[in-house]
Amino acid sequence: MSFGRDASRQAMDRGLTPDQIEVFEKEFAARPANRLMQNAVTRTPVDDVALDRRVLTGIDHSVSHHLDDWKVTDQKRSGRCWMFAGLNLLRVGAARKLGVKDFEFSQNYLLWWDKFERANYFLEAIIDTSDRELDDRTVAHLLAGPIGDGGQWNMFVALVDKHGLVPKSAMPETESSSSTRAMNRALKTLLRQGARDLRGLAAEGVAAQRGHKREVLAAVHRVLSIHLGTPPQRFLWQWEDRNREFHRDGRLTPAEFAAAYVRLPLDEYVCLVHDPRESSPVGRTFTVEYCSGRGRAAAGHRRGRPAGWGSRGEHPATR
Repeated sequence: MSFGRDASRQAMDRGLTPDQIEVFEKEFAARPANRLMQNAVTRTPVDDVALDRRVLTGIDHSVSHHLDDWKVTDQKRSGRCWMFAGLNLLRVGAARKLGVKDFEFSQNYLLWWDKFERANYFLEAIIDTSDRELDDRTVAHLLAGPIGDGGQWNMFVALVDKHGLVPKSAMPETESSSSTRAMNRALKTLLRQGARDLRGLAAEGVAAQRGHKREVLAAVHRVLSIHLGTPPQRFLWQWEDRNREFHRDGRLTPAEFAAAYVRLPLDEYVCLVHDPRESSPVGRTFTVEYCSGRGRAAAGHRRGRPAGWGSRGEHPATR
């Protein structure tokens, strides 16, 4: 009988009681600063309330190197920082060759191909791991994030090498390229359903799995085309330079456009990664079997030479 009373007492100790809640409320009300903060934060964003004016006014905005006054590119509600950074590196030389004050490559075009390549990569990874248990760590990792927005330099170079580039006018931004959450949700559902079916076909062999993979990719292609538009195979390229002189290059493929206007030797650029952990000693090569590609990146230049940098992290749009 005493065992039952002890269990009941432990349950009461672990739960919130009316007496505890009353004490918390009295402690909160006893401090005028709490009420002041409550009044402020309930009507104003907390980041604005927390702003320290002394820090803000103490920041020195003078810098040693200035960027040209080009129009700022905006990834908006997407995790394409790495893609924007890469394209911003390339726009420098393209704008100079075109003789224009400002120029942008189509970020939406590269996003379309990035998503399609990721979908194929994911489905192939599912086929490769279809003999493993569902709770295998690699399989669980793949299914947790079948497709996202994040990436890194090597992925960017591979996309440009394979699919080329187009000017922003040939494939402008859409609602879903600027805010990828809904599109990604639809793609994740398609890919997870496809993964379920591919694993179910494992006993029938790789040929049967790849036959079904084509059906999944057809659905992915349809979703991407609805959300982002159709990537052009050819487009008419003509422009007016800063001196108001008209130019026409005619109808180009994305590969021809990239070959003409990418002025950087992409294969000569490398990623320098610093991971200051004891598990990652300097001088060793590390590989990742399946990389999610998440991170943050930016671009700039010094002494006229473009450079990019990035940091490991999760973009808010992917949360």
